[in-house]
Amino acid sequence: MATFDYQFGLTEIVPSKQDNREGEKIAAFKTLVEKTITPEIMGLSVFPSKKEVAIFIIQFFLSRKDYDTRDVDNMSKTVMDCLKGKLYIDDVQVRTLLVSKKVSPRVPSNFVFVGIKELHGETDLDVVKLMLMQQAITLYQTSIKRD
Repeated sequence: MATFDYQFGLTEIVPSKQDNREGEKIAAFKTLVEKTITPEIMGLSVFPSKKEVAIFIIQFFLSRKDYDTRDVDNMSKTVMDCLKGKLYIDDVQVRTLLVSKKVSPRVPSNFVFVGIKELHGETDLDVVKLMLMQQAITLYQTSIKRD
């Protein structure tokens, strides 16, 4: 099981970066993230990280309607904008981004969890090694044989 170098959660729905009507909500969300993470990371010399990072985001929704109308790619853009310059320097450092959304009776609220892990060397996370890499390599090798 991966441990995170830093994690936080907010009882919020991540506003969509692509929706112009959400401009005020995005500004308020950014302010909330800053108020949440800044005091906690101030004394940590590791942040902002200069290394590659993995970012994990899971958004829980109270209502199915909100779940059905939110795109994970837009949520990730908003969250990454909030983290850049605080937990890492630039988006090019993000090697792995895992984003999920869920309605669950175990989290009966709007709640977003964000975790960040600094990556060292070429070592990949288990989810990348075990699922993505092996499947991608197998497909690649299969497609090369066909050509």
